[in-house]
Parts: sequence; C-alpha cells; structure tokens
Amino acid sequence: MMINHHPQADIDKEQIRKEIRQLRDGMPSSEVQTCSLQIAKRLLQLKPLREARVIMGYMSIDNEVDIGLVLEHFTRPDRILLLPRVEGRHIQAVQYTGPGALKKSAFGILEPSGPVWDPQQIDVVLVPGLAFDYQGYRIGYGKGYYDRFLPQLRKNAFLCGVCYEFQVIPSCNPHQADFPVDWIMTERSELMIDEAYF
Repeated sequence: MMINHHPQADIDKEQIRKEIRQLRDGMPSSEVQTCSLQIAKRLLQLKPLREARVIMGYMSIDNEVDIGLVLEHFTRPDRILLLPRVEGRHIQAVQYTGPGALKKSAFGILEPSGPVWDPQQIDVVLVPGLAFDYQGYRIGYGKGYYDRFLPQLRKNAFLCGVCYEFQVIPSCNPHQADFPVDWIMTERSELMIDEAYF
C-alpha cells in the first residue's frame, strides 16, 4: 500500500507523542496496575496466544502497560518467551530465562542476555507503543526499532498492539516504512485489524 508522506505528518506525530506521553505519565500507579491486569487477562484469552509456542513480549517502562502476568504465564518449559534487546539500530529477540539474566540497557529497560533467536520462529509479538490507530499503525518513540524488526517475522506471525484505551487514535499518519499490527488490545476494547486469525 502506498502511503503519501508529508512533512506535516512528522510534526503531527511529534505532537501526538507529546500529548500521549503527558497523559500516560499522569496516570496514577493504581490505574496503571488495574488497567494492566485487565489487559493481561484479556491477552491470555486470545486464541493466537493460547496456541503460541514462541512469544515475544516486552519489559514495561514509564507507565507502559505492564504485561507481567503474560510473561509469567509463558515462562514455562513448554513455551519460549523472548524479550527485545537493542543492538545498535536494531532490536533482537532473546530468550528470557529469569530475572537474574536481565541487565538494564542505556535506555533504562531491562534486557535479557543470551543468544539471539531467528524472528522467523516467533508465533506472537506483543508490541508496545505510544499510540495505535484503527488501521493497526503505531507511533513509537521515534527510533524505528519495531518498524525494522516486524518485517523480519514470517507472514502468519500474530502481531498484537498493547496499550490503554486513550492511546487508540483515528490515524497515526503512517510512513511507507511503518508496519501495522493485526490486533490491538486495551483495557476496554479489542480492535481486529486482520480477521484471518479467527
């Protein structure tokens, strides 16, 4: 799909980033916990997650949705849980083996140590973001890590955006390089972008 890119879109994206961050940073920790728990429970009911063997999650930072319950669920002998690790301009998928194997990155995010996994082996990726739109496009922190990583997955990998309800907006003004998710989960709703999974 060809997406026309205008310089105005960059200004809009920066404005969206700023506004959403302010809203998210202003959330009381009790609300973060309550909403995160609701989202995590809903994620665990999703068919692609229930059937997944290899899942990639993330470690939350700065009031992001805490998916700890999901990570806990997938830290089992019959499942493989991967977390992102930043290497230069890219993120790599690395197996999570327990809290003792995590190190804090330059961005202050806990990252796993260990060998890198082939993205083609991943069944499900839970994708964080500052905003998602009705077409599944996202606005991240502006570094493009996920936009470079997600195209490396196999075609039928299930990509699920994870955010609070107020982070879902009509349009993220996507660039041509932006990569949409298949599904978006919030504490209040689910947005199905691609019904092929159900």
